[in-house]
Amino acid sequence: MEKTPRILIIDCEASFVETSKKAFKSSFDVTCASSAEEGLKKAKIEVPDAIVLGYLEPRGVSGQVANKLAEDKATARVPILVVDVRPEEYPRKGWRWSDGFSHNVKGYIWRPIDAADLKKTVEGVLQRVKASTMNLTEVAEQTEEMLKRIDQLKKLLMSETES
Repeated sequence: MEKTPRILIIDCEASFVETSKKAFKSSFDVTCASSAEEGLKKAKIEVPDAIVLGYLEPRGVSGQVANKLAEDKATARVPILVVDVRPEEYPRKGWRWSDGFSHNVKGYIWRPIDAADLKKTVEGVLQRVKASTMNLTEVAEQTEEMLKRIDQLKKLLMSETES
């Protein structure tokens, strides 16, 4: 039986957190944090399968949280889904779309978003991460096989040169 994925929601707006919890409650174990410090602490302790990173006060703190998550060994591989304000609202709050992808951000969506779309987006992020991990495992296995063949060829060539 497959384990239930764990999601950490980090956002200072209570209405967004409640909407997100409702979206995920049937399929995920959900933990929430309303500040950068709380979010970083919970991320490090629980190491969730994905993090939904929303808006944190003051402006720019969400980007700092993403940086810290990417730099920490425990959380560096945890995919982040950024839920941000629309680009036209950037002068008031938010971070540039391009800034997000310099971190471990695997998805980027704008508010307002309904619960069903948020859930689908997180599920998509988790599927992409799982698929890329499986591909890396396959590459590692193929590389190991290739190295074995190279060793066999070396032995074969050495035995021929000795004869």
